[in-house]
Amino acid sequence: MTLSLDANVLIDLANGRQPLVRRRFDEALLGGEVLATCSLCAHELLYGAEISHRPTVQMRTATELLSQLVVAPFDVDDAAHAASVRAALKPSGRPIGQLDALIAGQALRRGWTVVTANVREFRRVEALGVIDWRAEPESP
Repeated sequence: MTLSLDANVLIDLANGRQPLVRRRFDEALLGGEVLATCSLCAHELLYGAEISHRPTVQMRTATELLSQLVVAPFDVDDAAHAASVRAALKPSGRPIGQLDALIAGQALRRGWTVVTANVREFRRVEALGVIDWRAEPESP
């Protein structure tokens, strides 16, 4: 399975303030999962580093994190799938953010599962796998 990390997960990992997210990331790496992100989420992480109070440190952390992932460029086929996502959600009156639609479209096209803290929006996308690494595991 390929796990596509949303920007909020990348930021959690870069900032180190969510130990559960870090643990799940490390477990996924050790378990041989393919960890990816889209170039759009990479942009969000790098932009945040650039405008931080410690840009040199944050940029080093961000680039080190991104080096552990497959960073997939967003292409025209991804755009077509994202357009379908937005069009399918429009009649419901409950659209998702434009950037989230792009991320979801790419993940759907490529058969990826999105790892995000923004499950409420991403779960609106039919057939999209969504995981929240911030959520505590359910008891058996």
